[in-house]
Amino acid sequence: MLSYVIEVKFQTFDQAKIANSYINTCLNECLSIDGIVGMNTFIGQNGEITSTIKCENKGCMTSVDEKFQEVIRTLRSTMIFQAKTFYSICSFQYEKEAVSTDL
Repeated sequence: MLSYVIEVKFQTFDQAKIANSYINTCLNECLSIDGIVGMNTFIGQNGEITSTIKCENKGCMTSVDEKFQEVIRTLRSTMIFQAKTFYSICSFQYEKEAVSTDL
């Protein structure tokens, strides 16, 4: 599985919280891109945000990259931060479903 990873580091946690809301809104808009099979966003206590978008094919990754370059440009007009994006291949994944069988 292919992944598009965005790592953003802000000066404060409060800035990261504000940016995280915007990034998650943009991720929600990305759901219409054909080929996306999963998304995760993590926010760290020191002002870092990492978002991972899992894609079925390279065309999907290109579309996601175009969208997130726009997101980064918009954020840069209002905040100071460091950002990097890169492609990766998922080498291990485990997710337990949040299902309870208790009655």
